[in-house]
Amino acid sequence: MPIDVQKLAKNKEEIINSIKSRGPSLPVQIGRDLNLGLLFASAYLSELYNERKIKMSCMKVGSSSLYYISGQEVQLENFIQYLNHKEREAFSILKREKILEDEKQEPAIRVAIRAIKDFAIPIRIKLESDSKLFWKYFLVSDEEVKNIVQNAVKKTKKQEEVPKHFEQKITDEKEKQETLVKKQELSGKAISEIEIHIRDPQIKDEHIKNQPSDMQLTQGIARPEHSHSVKSQKKERKKKFAVESKFVKNIKEYLSTKDIELLSIIEEKKSLLVARVRVNDLFGKQEYLLTAKEKKKINDEDLTVALHKAQSEKMPALFLAPGDIDKKFLEHAKLWHNLIKFEKVKF
Repeated sequence: MPIDVQKLAKNKEEIINSIKSRGPSLPVQIGRDLNLGLLFASAYLSELYNERKIKMSCMKVGSSSLYYISGQEVQLENFIQYLNHKEREAFSILKREKILEDEKQEPAIRVAIRAIKDFAIPIRIKLESDSKLFWKYFLVSDEEVKNIVQNAVKKTKKQEEVPKHFEQKITDEKEKQETLVKKQELSGKAISEIEIHIRDPQIKDEHIKNQPSDMQLTQGIARPEHSHSVKSQKKERKKKFAVESKFVKNIKEYLSTKDIELLSIIEEKKSLLVARVRVNDLFGKQEYLLTAKEKKKINDEDLTVALHKAQSEKMPALFLAPGDIDKKFLEHAKLWHNLIKFEKVKF
């Protein structure tokens, strides 16, 4: 089936015009506007993104990113309801304050602010001999950031020049509070608070980035040891179940026979494997986001989900299955072989 280059170019132009009039859009909306299937709309958008003609949000609406053109960034605020609770809180704080010093934020906010990449821009500011990480609201200019930081430094210096008698008052008040707390401890009124173990707020950035969710940090309370053991037992059972899956085992053996290197596993279930793999191509090694699914008939939804996952990792997609692609999608799938490759596997 010959590729109609003019038709492809026309469809791309219509997609750009649709985004200009609609604003940040989802593939399903673009498909509806241009009377295209979801897979084809996603493929067009992926090509336009790779050509740097449109932009893609880090924020997800469902399982898909938003596509927009330069200058429409402010319209992304219309979709903040799709952020989780802590991310919305971090967004509100950042929008109000305009700039936040990373190490002064509570751990849960530090996690959340790293997740809202569309709205929070990391910057390093050198203060005297020290360099610190700050986050600025994406609509705030660098000049405004400079003024805010300079004013904050001046204010800090003025506070440091507090008269000694005022400092003594603060110290006396602090001692009174400490005495009161000790009395409460003895009387049993503050026992429940004392027994709670608070997490150490001085957590390294690398550790924060690797947190699976913000729920653990939000509560800020160490769990009892037996709850950890229960969770670990459940994880072990899930892991054992995944390892014993015949389909996953066959896929791994298939990759080995094809000299495809398995780099890391992202998701593993009884009939599904999502992983990063590396293939030896003519021009060197190429990484793919592999989706292996135990299905007899592959439809456009299967391919679209695989394509979206690969897009989010900025990688081409590789889809393996023991079944065939539905005939009505087969020719179109061939058109997008540069974005998603399909291979039928036999065990």
